[in-house]
Amino acid sequence: MAAAPEYYCMDFGRLPDELYKPEVPLEEWQKHLKTAGKEGFAASSLREIAPIRMGELLERLIVYPLYMIMNAAPFMMPPVLWAAFGYRGCLYFVLGLLGVHGICVALNPMGSMKSAAYIFTERHIQKYNSIKWVWPKSLQPPNVPGPKIFCTIPHGLAPIGIVAYPGWSKLFGDRLNRPTAAPAVLKLPVISYVLKKIGYIDASSAAIKRSLNKQENVCIILDGIAGMFQKNNDEELGWVQERKGIVKIALTTGTPLVPVFGFGHSQMWRILVDPFGWLEKISLKLGVSVTPFCGRPFGLLPFGPPYREPVLMAFGEPIEVPKVEEPSKEQIDEYHQKLLDGFQKAFETHKVAYGWPHKKLRLV
Repeated sequence: MAAAPEYYCMDFGRLPDELYKPEVPLEEWQKHLKTAGKEGFAASSLREIAPIRMGELLERLIVYPLYMIMNAAPFMMPPVLWAAFGYRGCLYFVLGLLGVHGICVALNPMGSMKSAAYIFTERHIQKYNSIKWVWPKSLQPPNVPGPKIFCTIPHGLAPIGIVAYPGWSKLFGDRLNRPTAAPAVLKLPVISYVLKKIGYIDASSAAIKRSLNKQENVCIILDGIAGMFQKNNDEELGWVQERKGIVKIALTTGTPLVPVFGFGHSQMWRILVDPFGWLEKISLKLGVSVTPFCGRPFGLLPFGPPYREPVLMAFGEPIEVPKVEEPSKEQIDEYHQKLLDGFQKAFETHKVAYGWPHKKLRLV
């Protein structure tokens, strides 16, 4: 008799396209899950590269850079145009960008929030970066049926693993999921329209609590901008030692915390850092990265597409928390430590299957 599964894996890159629709029930997705026993998945088995059609690959090679430029353009272009063409050049650019944003809002090409999560661009990312999710049996439905707070590290330049958006709302129970983003990002023209249609909320305590009170899941990149700056190829860094606010939110709402480690997030692009750390400090101060980066080919092209590094989102054991109206410092510290331990366990459990047997995770 075969042993009961201890771990489950969804390979989004290989999920048949005909099943990637809002109306497809969870049971159809579950037929494509891989499972493993207590020993976990085989060494390097979770680094397999998914196939991608030529049209999908070309879309990613073109749209990846455009998206990254759109994130930077509202900050970068106005001063450049002002210097080159005076205030008129700057004004025309801003008005043009606001006009495009207004057209998006008025015409609403992405439709409803539920259908927007299945947008084709993010589907192509799942294939381009071979996104896989792995989780323990304690997260497999019908376990932990209520709202959950998914806490993900590291951010990397962009936390690519979270873009399998339907998975958050479908795989762990039929419940709308709300990703979070820096408030500044949700004010950018055009980009803010896309993100809000997918379901993004700002990463504030009030916004997160509102979603939890609506019985929605929340996904937060816990180390934020700091998680972009990985400095050592032999270890992964997670800036979470002081990130206790989310634990307080979990306690005051009685919502389970789920640690998630994103293997591959730190390897997508070549980030250019200055020896004095000034760009890192400015980025942290602004809440938006101003750090230059390069992508394919060979890490030489500014704003270039990322490497085809496979991404594995490793979910840890859910951490049940009591509901406490006014949690004490001791209670916050206790459950914060459980969250840190959860990150470490998820990393150590799956690092060999991802092909990183030598790497360590250091939480700072």
